[in-house]
Amino acid sequence: MRKFLRSFLFVTLIVALSLPASAQRGNPMRDIFQGQPPPPGTVTMLGRTVFGAMENGFAGPLTLIIGADDQNVRQELGLTDTEVNSIRLLRAQMLMNAPQYANRFRTMTDETRESVQADLRRDFGRITEFVNTSLPQERRDNVQRLVFQSLGGLDSPIINLHSMEVLELSDSQKGHLKTVFDEMQEERVAQMEKALAMAERVVAAGGPQNLSEEEREQLRKEAEEFESQIYETSKKLAERLRQHLTPAQLEREKQLIASRPGFLPPLPRQLRQENRESVTESDGYAPGDRSWRPGQGVPAPAQERINRFPRRER
Repeated sequence: MRKFLRSFLFVTLIVALSLPASAQRGNPMRDIFQGQPPPPGTVTMLGRTVFGAMENGFAGPLTLIIGADDQNVRQELGLTDTEVNSIRLLRAQMLMNAPQYANRFRTMTDETRESVQADLRRDFGRITEFVNTSLPQERRDNVQRLVFQSLGGLDSPIINLHSMEVLELSDSQKGHLKTVFDEMQEERVAQMEKALAMAERVVAAGGPQNLSEEEREQLRKEAEEFESQIYETSKKLAERLRQHLTPAQLEREKQLIASRPGFLPPLPRQLRQENRESVTESDGYAPGDRSWRPGQGVPAPAQERINRFPRRER
């Protein structure tokens, strides 16, 4: 699943899904349709909306909502039991809205699409505001740091100005950096749309296992091309962003990435190469002849573990 996300779905949800598997239970996005395939266009709408919300600071709240039940995340962020219970309550309130959104997605038309998306943006904004006003500053700083580390720093394909505030930007720097993001927005959005189009095809088929051999091969080729394009763009963006940072801020970025918590999954190979980390052909997270690719289904060893230890229904 991690390589599948890395290849194209992580453009929208990498922050939440880069947390440990134990922290991903109760994901409201997964619970909306209760295991059923969403209607056509739903993945694209959710992807666009979440991507936009993350640009406005939603990455932190999403990390908390999904990761608050994981002991590693709770300890890393310094969350108290009272704060965890508040986050669980917030998640429960989100899930209460899931059925009405599921119904609206099923009957969605071109005329109603904008209103559904506007309501989602409003709800995401409320969640962000709740977290920002209910948690003490120290806790919010810890969340911001963990999000930055989860993304992989400035080299991440989905880095944004809000995530960069962990580097303690001045108002002048924010203005210059916003200009850089604005100038590259069209290119980045086009890549996101391409990723969502691939995701829609997989979802419409009911999963990669339902694609034909030819379709899986085509998807694999498209994913490889997309991966190359998105990291080329992110590298170009990172170079421009770093031009507006001080030596102290650049050093802080290096320290944050070097001190990534051990419970987080490894970063994609491209990001580790940018950080001059060692990557070998035997590295299971690096593409290779025996690496898992999008459209291939669940690798046999992983499927054996799933069959041996099925997830207990809660």
